[in-house]
Amino acid sequence: MGKGNKEGTSKQFRWTKPMEHVFLEILAEEARKGNKPSNTFKSVSINRVADAISSRFQVQCDTKHVENHLRTVKNQWQIICKIRGESGFGWDDNMKMITCDRATYDATVMAHKKYEPFLNKIIDHYDEMAVVVGKDMATGSFARTFADIDLDDGNEDSMPVDYDNEEAEELYEQVMSMEDEGFDDDFLCSVCDYLGSHESEAKMFLVKSKKHRKIWLQKFSQG
Repeated sequence: MGKGNKEGTSKQFRWTKPMEHVFLEILAEEARKGNKPSNTFKSVSINRVADAISSRFQVQCDTKHVENHLRTVKNQWQIICKIRGESGFGWDDNMKMITCDRATYDATVMAHKKYEPFLNKIIDHYDEMAVVVGKDMATGSFARTFADIDLDDGNEDSMPVDYDNEEAEELYEQVMSMEDEGFDDDFLCSVCDYLGSHESEAKMFLVKSKKHRKIWLQKFSQG
C-alpha cells in the first residue's frame, strides 16, 4: 500500500520522469471518471496513485507525497498559463511548446529564472496536466486543449490572439480578480489560457459586469 509509516515515509520524495508519467496518467483517468469534484481529487484517487507508485517502482510513496507533488504540478501549470498570456511568446500546439526568440528568452530567464524550464522546450505530458490541474475536462480527451473548446459550439476563430502587453496584462488581472468571488486560481489561470485564444470572447468578458462575469465563469466551469 502507498499509505504507511515505514521509515523514510516523511522524508523528501524524489519524483523521476517515469513516476511523473504514472502520476499524471492515473490522475487524468480519475478526472475523466468524475473523481475530481470541485477541482479537488477524491482521496481514493490520491491513494490509487500512491499505491501504484509504491508497487511499480518499489519505493515507499505516501499519500502526502502525492498531494505535495500535485501542488508542485499546479504551480508549474500556473507558470505555463502566465507565460502563454504574456506578449512575445508563441505556442506550438503540435510540439506542446512555448516559443520565443533568443532576445525574449534571455530577458525572461534573467527576470524569471523559474520560467526557463518551460521556454523553447517540449512540455512533457502537457495534455494530461491540462486535465489534472487545469479546467476540469473529465468528459473530454487529451487531444482537446482549452483553445479547442468553444462554449457555444459556434465558428469562433481559435487561432492564438496577438494581444499587446497591456491588453494581455489587463485580461490576466481582470480574470484573476474573480478569485474574490470564490473561483480557484488554477481554474482562473485556465480561463486566461482559453480567452487568450478567443479574441471576441475575451473582449466580451472584459466589458461584462462582475455579476455577468461570474455567470460566464460558472458556465465555463461546467463545460
